[in-house]
Amino acid sequence: MTKFIRITVAPLALVALIAACGKSDDAAADSRQVELAPAAAGQPQLGDTAQAPAATVAAAKPAKAAPTKTAPAPAKSVAPAAAAPTTGTIAAGTLLNASSESRVCTNIAKVGERVNATLSDAVTGTNGVSVPAGAIVVLRVSEAKRGENGKEGIRLAFEPVSVSYGGADYSISGTAAVPNVEVVRAQSTADQAKKVAIGAAAGAIVGQMIGKKTKPTVVGAAVGAAAGGAVAAGSADWNGCLAQGGRVAITLAGPLTVKRVQ
Repeated sequence: MTKFIRITVAPLALVALIAACGKSDDAAADSRQVELAPAAAGQPQLGDTAQAPAATVAAAKPAKAAPTKTAPAPAKSVAPAAAAPTTGTIAAGTLLNASSESRVCTNIAKVGERVNATLSDAVTGTNGVSVPAGAIVVLRVSEAKRGENGKEGIRLAFEPVSVSYGGADYSISGTAAVPNVEVVRAQSTADQAKKVAIGAAAGAIVGQMIGKKTKPTVVGAAVGAAAGGAVAAGSADWNGCLAQGGRVAITLAGPLTVKRVQ
């Protein structure tokens, strides 16, 4: 009897235990359903830590930084181009060929008098400068002397003063040679006739004194005339002349600085 009761109680206890477990599971499921139910709209959720409103959270987020624009590199400064030189130099020793604009003779020209000549050929210098053909060259008469009783004493010389072109005047210094000096007899025909007559008279007197006759007198006169002519030719005075258009060779003594014609 006692054995039967144990067997009967055991199954009952097992059933009760299973039933209890089932209720426990249902209670747990109900509890979980309560916890997972969504909160009503507009009611704050309770929690351990207070949460900031959505607007505050959004404001707290750092704004995206605007893209930084890279400043353009400064333009490289370009040095201004060097200005072209405005002057140049004609070297010392340069030869200027000029032609006289007028006839100049020793019996007319006076020392210190100025005459003009025209540059025949252009001359060039540094930096592209040049003195063009046609430039006016001013010359000063430095010596004017005729030949007395011969041609050897003729003196006709000039010295350069300035050169002018393009509205500008430039002082120059140097020498001016006249390669071809024209030689002109200084005496007139009348003066020459007087010398011949004097010679003839002197010869006639001498012939008469020697022969005391007409024939020697005539011969003496002829000889005297010839001698007078020779004396007249040998004792003649001569002028030197620079012809119009005559060449004057000018050599610069120093450098000549002139403006560059643009």
